[in-house]
Amino acid sequence: MPSKLDIINDRFEELPEDPEPSSSSTTQKDSRDSLDQEPDPLEKLLQEANALKERGNTEFQEKRWQSALKMYSDALATLPLRPLPKKVTSSDPQDPLKDEFSDNNNNDDDDHTTDNTKDPQSDGSGHHSESEPIIPEALKSSDDPRISRLRSILNANTAACYLKSEDWQSAVQAAEASLKDDPKYAKALHRRAQANEKIGTWASLQASLDDYNAISKLPDLPPTLLKEVKASQSRLPPLIAQRAEADKTEMMAKLKDLGNSVLGKFGMSTDNFKFTPNESGGYSMSFQQ
Repeated sequence: MPSKLDIINDRFEELPEDPEPSSSSTTQKDSRDSLDQEPDPLEKLLQEANALKERGNTEFQEKRWQSALKMYSDALATLPLRPLPKKVTSSDPQDPLKDEFSDNNNNDDDDHTTDNTKDPQSDGSGHHSESEPIIPEALKSSDDPRISRLRSILNANTAACYLKSEDWQSAVQAAEASLKDDPKYAKALHRRAQANEKIGTWASLQASLDDYNAISKLPDLPPTLLKEVKASQSRLPPLIAQRAEADKTEMMAKLKDLGNSVLGKFGMSTDNFKFTPNESGGYSMSFQQ
């Protein structure tokens, strides 16, 4: 039976419940080992972030977009950051892609987390202050599948809030953050496509069509989304061509104005120059008084 949070168009996606371990796979440990065993450091963070996500979902259903956005942002702040790609060595042909938390001034060959500044818990000599607890590396950044999946969902839900608030550029950025954790997440692709279409430039319209084409190749799409994808694939190409022609006309007008401002000092204008196509596929220019 669908969850209460499975609203129209399957806007939110809940994490599946962890399966119960079978008795045959459960290992036996003595009482001392059970007492000494440390709990999963990520489990508490996941519980806190999921609780905030559920509150955000409730706010979203009540159409309180900003309040929902705050809940999702707080949930993201609870989770570890996405690790940075490993630094390129001399044998690597290309630079790695930086994520949204990266620092271009990172010179530490051994630190591949998103925390590229000096450790705030260090006393400056490389040693940690005894008065401050040392944060486990797993809590600073993590690519644990549970964390990555929840980060992706939260960023996609953040994009939904920005769409409702008509903040198209922020919606694109939030969807892109979601796709860094899950490049084939249909909801994030869909929301980025919607936002880019609203931005309406030639480049953004083309990006929107690219996302719809990518969505169409994904398996098990909901019928409503599949219908919208097909409609967008038919609707966008003529809009892209129209926008490209409009941008070209606008650019030529600006170039003509610039040319006239320069030529005017010599008593001429761009109308004195005539361009005609030639046999080689280029243009021949002639001057007319």
